[in-house]
Amino acid sequence: MMLRKRAWDMMRDEFPTVQDDASLAEAIRVMRHAMTDAPDCQVVVVQNKGGKLVGAINLWNLFKAVKQSVLKDDNLKADGEVDWDQQFANACLLCTQLRLDDYLITSPPTLRPNEPILLVLDTFIKTKRDWALVVENDKVMGVVYVTDVYREMTRDMVPLFK
Repeated sequence: MMLRKRAWDMMRDEFPTVQDDASLAEAIRVMRHAMTDAPDCQVVVVQNKGGKLVGAINLWNLFKAVKQSVLKDDNLKADGEVDWDQQFANACLLCTQLRLDDYLITSPPTLRPNEPILLVLDTFIKTKRDWALVVENDKVMGVVYVTDVYREMTRDMVPLFK
């Protein structure tokens, strides 16, 4: 039964999106909001005004952006104590001015809706990502996470462990 599953069977059709002219702060805000309903959500789809895929930004790229913003300040290199709360506040302000372009994944892993589960897993392995976008006609239909595949796979496996 499991091998009959397709990308569309496991994809989440509700996923966070931002326009390609959004700030990094907006992507952070959108991802945080999406995590209230789906804690394992870790990618924001970036689209143009026509709804076509431009790229994606994932959790790791957001961390990288915040880290670079925090460590940008010369005060961190000076001897003495550092006010980390202030540094973080400064980084947050800087994030409101940063564009997504510098952190955008322009060739995100993609799947066709009818791709079988083995190709979904192969995509995760080849791209070293734990998510992929389900795309048809340059429009994102959904997102599949490795956790979704794991849940489906173990639903059939666990009853067999007697």
